[in-house]
Amino acid sequence: MEENIEAVLNTPLQTVVFVLITLAFGLLAIKLFLVLVKRMLLLSSLDNAIIRFITTSLQVMLWIVLILYCMRIMNIPLGSMIALLSALGVAIGLAIQDSIANVANGLVMILTRPFKVGDYVKIGDDEGTIEELRLMNTILSTTENKKLILPNKTVFTSRIINYNTNPTRRLELIFSIDYDSDLDKAIATTIAACRSCPTVLKTPQPRVELNRAATSSLDLLTWVWCSSSDYWNTYFSVERAVYDAYKVAGIEIPFDQITVSSRKTATTHRSRSTKTEVSK
Repeated sequence: MEENIEAVLNTPLQTVVFVLITLAFGLLAIKLFLVLVKRMLLLSSLDNAIIRFITTSLQVMLWIVLILYCMRIMNIPLGSMIALLSALGVAIGLAIQDSIANVANGLVMILTRPFKVGDYVKIGDDEGTIEELRLMNTILSTTENKKLILPNKTVFTSRIINYNTNPTRRLELIFSIDYDSDLDKAIATTIAACRSCPTVLKTPQPRVELNRAATSSLDLLTWVWCSSSDYWNTYFSVERAVYDAYKVAGIEIPFDQITVSSRKTATTHRSRSTKTEVSK
């Protein structure tokens, strides 16, 4: 370190001026070069996050090369400086290893594309619409309009369910009818109500089957298909259409019921005889 300070102090003024000019022109050249690289990358199909990562990495490397070149002009020994930079790099790497893991996982997700901006996903116990995928974290917008920021390390190691990958989705609904209702009529009414909804797909056709005989009702399992973007609109419209159709058809929707039975029990009374012995 003392050698470096002595080399700086003994540097001629002309060399210092030359180094400052080199730094100025070097920084300008790096900036123009990065603008050109960014424009070329934008013409490709690379994700914006990858483009930012590439340009930032290039910028840091070019800055280091420029600084080392200026140090060489000033006759500053590079061996000790490179060793110092190496030790500093190791210390920084250990300190920000979680951040490095987030960046690495973010790059993998950008390349593999398990989801894209606008997809509705479930990541672990959290779900929402992908708002932005960054190198360090993933941003979700929940149904309550809350912004949820998840580290990419957590996202990468969690179970991811993407509800928008396939163009269509199947809704699974349960409708309960009274035990006294006509089962065939109820199934036909449910199918007709589902078909009346404009967002329900014609193919595959809606399917309604008896799911189980519950305690207070007969439960009908209903399957309908719709576009992924129309999922919630289809859900609410089918629920309303089936309810209205049951009212028109006179199909009862039961309440929870409890049947109480009483049983008579016979009680046998036994008489006990008491014997009294009289001793004479």
